[in-house]
Amino acid sequence: MAKDFCQNHCIVIEKIQMIFRVRFFISFLLFWSPSYAQEDFSWWTTIHQWDGHTAWNQYMTMSTSFLGPNALPVPELKDGKLSEELEIELAGGAHFSKGDKTQDLFSRLYVPLCNGKVALEAFVVPLEFFSTDTLTRDVRAARTKSAQGHAGGDIYFSTQVQLLQDKEAWPDIALELAFRTSSGTRLRDARYTDGSGYYMDLSFGKSFALAEENDIELRLFASGGFYSYQTYDLQHLQNDAFLGGFGAELANKKFSFSQSISGYRGYLDIGDRPLVYKSSFQWKRRKLDGKIWYQWGVNDFPFQSVRVGVVYHLAM
Repeated sequence: MAKDFCQNHCIVIEKIQMIFRVRFFISFLLFWSPSYAQEDFSWWTTIHQWDGHTAWNQYMTMSTSFLGPNALPVPELKDGKLSEELEIELAGGAHFSKGDKTQDLFSRLYVPLCNGKVALEAFVVPLEFFSTDTLTRDVRAARTKSAQGHAGGDIYFSTQVQLLQDKEAWPDIALELAFRTSSGTRLRDARYTDGSGYYMDLSFGKSFALAEENDIELRLFASGGFYSYQTYDLQHLQNDAFLGGFGAELANKKFSFSQSISGYRGYLDIGDRPLVYKSSFQWKRRKLDGKIWYQWGVNDFPFQSVRVGVVYHLAM
């Protein structure tokens, strides 16, 4: 019996080894065969008059005017007050410009800590689908001839701290420190920068009662700070910018409606001074809100954008 067991055991091992050999061979064909049939970039070298030695990313421009809509977006403007509820946001969106059509998914997680005095936030565009015309492809020095495909976005993390709150003579004040990972894909198609970045800002906000019987408030808010991100320019390895904006929100227990103007001003002056108008409407429910968000690029951001989604919130 022991002999039969050993024989059967050896047969099983041999079959497993054979399966791994077959899988390895298939993987070899799938992942190594393309190296023998590399994409033809002759069209790209002709259009951009490649000198034969300069890295192709040196022909790209790292700014909002020459990238996809999610590569270097204007950060969301804060209103000086941290939420005390856990929030999970999921949304689908579309971005339109003359030469670039993009559809994406968006997700965000907000976790309050220390009785709402500190919060951690993470957000990402996990997937986008894009299609550009050939003129836009060539202006951006993108390297996929079909000028379409899909990409995954950068992950953002931020820490927010409530510095001042509910002081009658002072506005609410909050500090935000955020950084962007270099997790975005498809640099070759000018979708993401494949480089890190960070921003920090102070936000201020003050609420004013308009109709006490309906619990309607008007909140005015503004923000100012600093934004920096990596480039591929050998003379300027990073772009530094002033960041800021202002806005207003009308809200009660059933809804909130906000509008704002915000942007940042890079010092390289290469189409890196985006200014955007944003408007959002949120239907408040017990735990699950509906939200619609619109953005229009006023300067150096050639897109109009719409996102529709839901926000799940839970008191901590």
